[in-house]
Amino acid sequence: MVEISSFEQAFKLYQSNQLALPVIQDVAFMLMNACDDHPPNVHSYTDINADNLKWLSGQLSAEFSFDECLGGGAYICESECDLTSIKAFDQAWADKHGDWPNVTDQPMVWDVCHTLGKEWAVFCFIWNNAGGPVYYVPNSLWAHARVEEHLAINQG
Repeated sequence: MVEISSFEQAFKLYQSNQLALPVIQDVAFMLMNACDDHPPNVHSYTDINADNLKWLSGQLSAEFSFDECLGGGAYICESECDLTSIKAFDQAWADKHGDWPNVTDQPMVWDVCHTLGKEWAVFCFIWNNAGGPVYYVPNSLWAHARVEEHLAINQG
């Protein structure tokens, strides 16, 4: 799993073709909203272009730790094993199994559960008043992550 701890790091990964455009657009949009610092005409992650990314990379907020300003890092899942880190709250499950359920265990309600086009799914459960970690799951892992089941519960 790739951990991204700041926009500065995300932008470097993007520049070296190690981070997909929709993912960095989504990361940028989250940071812009958290810092209430975004260019006009940016109402969605898809509105963010290369100029916006470059602009944000030069802002002080680009250096902020995601743990501090978003309540957790951003993570890119690379394997089925990584999916077990994507957990949500279900007290009954935890009482029975001794741990919080993950995306592979059962469909659940998330604070954030959507797709970025047809290539990425995004999951976030807010664990604290600052937010929580955000997980990006590539399409190749959607079946194992039960993405369609999670989306059905969260879109309904």
